[in-house]
Amino acid sequence: MLDGKSIENRLWFTFDNPPWDSTALQGLADGVAAWWVDTILPYLSDQLFTAFVGVRDWTDPSTPTVAITFVSMSGGIAAESCSANVALVIPFRWPLGIRLKRNKHYVPGVPETEITLNTPSEDIKVAMFEGYNSLIDRARLFTPVLNWRWRVTSQWEDGVARSTQLVYDTQGTVTRGEYKIGQRRKRLPLT
Repeated sequence: MLDGKSIENRLWFTFDNPPWDSTALQGLADGVAAWWVDTILPYLSDQLFTAFVGVRDWTDPSTPTVAITFVSMSGGIAAESCSANVALVIPFRWPLGIRLKRNKHYVPGVPETEITLNTPSEDIKVAMFEGYNSLIDRARLFTPVLNWRWRVTSQWEDGVARSTQLVYDTQGTVTRGEYKIGQRRKRLPLT
């Protein structure tokens, strides 16, 4: 939460040896929460509060959240945050030879001290680059070990929903020189 607004980002993972169970989904939630707390949250404003990480089984989109890990922590930088609809844009790379619209995260809670004239500082770009790219290897260590894999997805083709979502292993993020400050795409809910 930031400025009383709930903010959500989505990452996609697949399980190498189906079927998965509630213990495996809880392992994913715990792993993503630990990754976020260890590598991303320390570089964000203390005005950003991370409440929890929720995991959903998207093989059935009507499935409610099935595993939750409570985080209940604020960012690690004691500085004013940018507005809740301003974020550091972190695009994810598709494998070589595949050119589709990039999956992205819009990271909220960027300290104002890390932005000059709408340009993120090298420090925050390096932190996000190292943090997000570490997720490729860290996901393989989420419980159960050597089963989870971070993926990129495409749900649309030529403006039409795909009958089956296209999924590939991610190659991490684009070069940090391509990170920019952007506005979250959808309006945040009023509270």
